[in-house]
Amino acid sequence: MAATPAAAVLLPRVLVARSASAAPLHRAPVPRCPASISVAPPRRRRWRGPLRSLPPEGAPAELMEEDSKFVPLNADDPMYGPPALLLIGFEKGETGTIQAFLKELEGEFLKVIHCTEEMTKQTLWDAMHTEQSNLEAVKVADSLPRVCIFSGLTGEEMMMFINAFPETGLEPAAFAALVPNSAEKVLSEVIEEIMGDHEMLTGKNAE
Repeated sequence: MAATPAAAVLLPRVLVARSASAAPLHRAPVPRCPASISVAPPRRRRWRGPLRSLPPEGAPAELMEEDSKFVPLNADDPMYGPPALLLIGFEKGETGTIQAFLKELEGEFLKVIHCTEEMTKQTLWDAMHTEQSNLEAVKVADSLPRVCIFSGLTGEEMMMFINAFPETGLEPAAFAALVPNSAEKVLSEVIEEIMGDHEMLTGKNAE
């Protein structure tokens, strides 16, 4: 039997490359219901909803069949989680760049959270609900891989973020999203599984 998804793993691929400032995002106040997940040409985007998994372009068919984490995104995927971006392995000095990037996307409502050592012992769900009102007092966890975990965004919005992320000038990161099957897993376990999938797929594509 295929393994239950730990966290939807996203790997960047160029779909509709566009400047982050070219198509601003707009959040629409709607109830928590199925999210719109698509990678379509320009249209108004609403920053909300969950993401499931997205295999990298060119991923071998046999690999996608063996790993249930990689399933197609579709417009009817349900909305899940609070609007937040969990930064793992990022430095506090990078926060300003991320926040400026979100502002260009009109995504300031997205709460930016830095991963601490204590959070790695919590569930992913609790980590995504962490409040960090004073960033200077936050002790960011050291020696963790660079991962961005999304929550409360549509697939279209997340792909827009991923495609434009290189424009920030920051070091690359793996991308994933909160999904129901990963919510109650311990964050350290989720990070390990995300990176295992990330390395497996990027290594497979490099062959």
